[in-house]
Amino acid sequence: MANRLIGRLPKVGIRPVIDGRERGVRESLEVQTMNMAKAAARLIEDNLRFPGGEEVECVISDT
Repeated sequence: MANRLIGRLPKVGIRPVIDGRERGVRESLEVQTMNMAKAAARLIEDNLRFPGGEEVECVISDT
C-alpha cells in the first residue's frame, strides 16, 4: 500500500485535564490523571496502526 501522506506521520496528542473549580481537588488528582493519560497512550500505541502498518505515536502534554 502506498503512503499518500507527505512528510511525517501524525501523532496522537493527549492532554490530561482536571476540573480545578474546587479547592484542593486539582492537587489531589494530578498523579491519578497523569497515570490515566499514560495508560491511554499505552493502549493506543499497543493497538492502533496506520494503514501501512506503522506504529501510532502518542504525545502527552505537561499539565
